[in-house]
Formats: sequence, C-alpha cells, structure tokens
Amino acid sequence: MYRPSLKSGWSLILLFAFSIILFVIARSSYVTIKADYYEQKVEAAKLMAACMDSLKAEQQRLGIPFDPINDPFQTGLIGSVRSTITTDRGLLSDKQAALNPNLAAVFVQEFSKAGLKAGDNIAVGLTGSNPAVNLALFAAIKVLELRPAIITSVSSASFGANLEEYTWLDMESILQRKGLLNFGSSYASLGGKDDLGVGLPDTGIAALLDAMARNGVDPLIGSTLDENIQARQTAYAQLLPESKRYKLFVNIGRGLANVGSEPNANQLLEGMNPKLAEEQFVPEGIMMLMARENVPVFSVQRVQRWIRRYKLEGPTDKLPLPGQGQAFSVKKHNVTIAAICLALLIGAIIAVIILDRHDRHFMANIVDPDEEL
Repeated sequence: MYRPSLKSGWSLILLFAFSIILFVIARSSYVTIKADYYEQKVEAAKLMAACMDSLKAEQQRLGIPFDPINDPFQTGLIGSVRSTITTDRGLLSDKQAALNPNLAAVFVQEFSKAGLKAGDNIAVGLTGSNPAVNLALFAAIKVLELRPAIITSVSSASFGANLEEYTWLDMESILQRKGLLNFGSSYASLGGKDDLGVGLPDTGIAALLDAMARNGVDPLIGSTLDENIQARQTAYAQLLPESKRYKLFVNIGRGLANVGSEPNANQLLEGMNPKLAEEQFVPEGIMMLMARENVPVFSVQRVQRWIRRYKLEGPTDKLPLPGQGQAFSVKKHNVTIAAICLALLIGAIIAVIILDRHDRHFMANIVDPDEEL
C-alpha cells in the first residue's frame, strides 16, 4: 500500500522558516555606492564647513552680533534686513538654504563634468548677496586646484554680507589669514544699480570703499555701467597669464556688470549656458562678452534649485554634516547577497523535492504485513 512521506509537513515548515531567514538577510543587506568625484566632494564639503566654523569664531571674537531669528545656527553668513550697503530685497530662504557645506559638492561635480583640470584658469564674478554660495564655490576651486581671477561686487541684497564692518571682502581676508584659502578677489566694484551703488547713501558708498581699502582690493569704479563692464573685461585680461585662456566664466548672483540687466538675468540658464553667444542681450554684461570669446559660462542664481537637484535638503534643527547625502553616495540592496540567498532557496526547494520523492518511493515499496493475511 502507498503511504505519503511522513516528513512532508516538517519539510515544508523548515523550508518556510529557511525562506524567511533568507528574505531577512537579503532585505537588510546593503552596499554603499560612491558618487563620481567622491573624494573631491567630501574634501570640498569639509573645507566649506571649516570656513564656516572659522568665520563664526572670528565674528564672535570681533563682537559682531548674530541674528538670533534669521541665523539660528549663528553662522554669521546671514546679514541684516537693511543696512547702508544693502542694494535690494533678497530671499531669506535662499540664504538659509545655502548654509549647507555639502553645497560645495555641486561645484565639484559641475566643474569636473565640464572637464576642468588642476591648473585651469577660470574667471569669477560674484556679489556679497549670498556668502554661503561664495564659500561653496571657493571650496571647490581650492580642492580642484583651479586658478581663479575674481571680481566682486561688494554691496549686498538683504540678508547677505551687508554689514558695513563685515563685508564679503572681510570674510575672504579672514579665511586667507587663517590659511583656509590661498586666493581672493583681485578687484571690486560697488555693485547695486548700474554697478555704481546708485541709490545707496553716501555713508554706504564710503563703507564699501573702506572695505576695499582695508582688504587691499583694487576698486573698479567708472562713471557708467558700460564703463564698469569694459573695466572688468580689461581686468580679467590682465589677470590671465600670457598664452593662457579662461576655461570657464562663473557667475554667482545677479550682479549687473556680469549679467548686463535684470531682464538678461531672467533669461539665463542655471548651470552651463552653451548658446549664450548666439542670443541677443542689451546691454551685454561681462559674461556675454566672455561667451563671444568662446569661454564657457556657468551661472548660479537660484540656489534652492541646486539643493533640490542634488537632494541636499538637510535637517532643520542643525547644520548638515559634510560628506553625507545622495550627492556623495547612495545605499542600494546588495545584489550579490540577494542572488546568493535566491540560489540557496532554490537549492533548498530542490533538495526537499528530491528527498520527499525518495521517501515516497521507499514507502511505496514496503509490503504491508496485513495485506498478506
């Protein structure tokens, strides 16, 4: 008489338990995949964090108060709503979003993708409106060992580097004295309307000129916006070593000498602007003139777009830690471990089937003593 295997029930129970164990192992096994340019990104993020710490310590030493509401982490990179060197309204959310040392990784990624190499000359035009973005840029420049020619519009929109005694030029000087940076602005303009500080009070103009003087930065001040643009073009040419060419022009913000006009700024793409030389702009800022000389142009105006693009959103109760996030690495399920678990499970199923068939065949060949009676 045929009798089914007495071990089938226990075999299925054991197989079920084994499959659960394998599932848990596969489900909890991850592998960390580093992003492109991982080492440079981490180094730049750590450098930006170090710069932020140094500026904070120096501001405390100088006795310059922090804004307890708008700058809750006391970075010193968030200025006041209004001052004598404030040109226009700025978005507080932009300044706060940029308080992330991992923002430096964005510039490392973008510049590396653009093919920049150590020793390449780049031209930089920035303002004092978002010092945290400036820090991210400078950290990437140092880590990638680029050679920048920098011209700064010293005035600032609200919540930027708009304290008369603590401008962006002062921040640069502090970081150079502390050995964190080995470069800074070579020239500076007043910024604001027409790049001449139009509308600022006389005390504000005096404060901007004083900031240039105490930080040893040569002024670029013409009588019109067009003169300032031409002066910048000449200055960039003088700063470029002989027989060299600029591999990139970097624009940070909406400085009129760089973009030409507010309508121009609204037409610019975030990041690379490959067709800038083909478009018509009136008036043309220095970035348009650079583009006509076949210099690639990279622009950053809306920092929150970069934060979202690179998934750099950090915690709201503390500053993000450098080197953490999807811009640096991602965790994915370990495919190798999952494949091994699958193979073990298939092997266990096959073993149970074979053993069960063997038991059934063996039991089928046993003669029941009762049948002989």
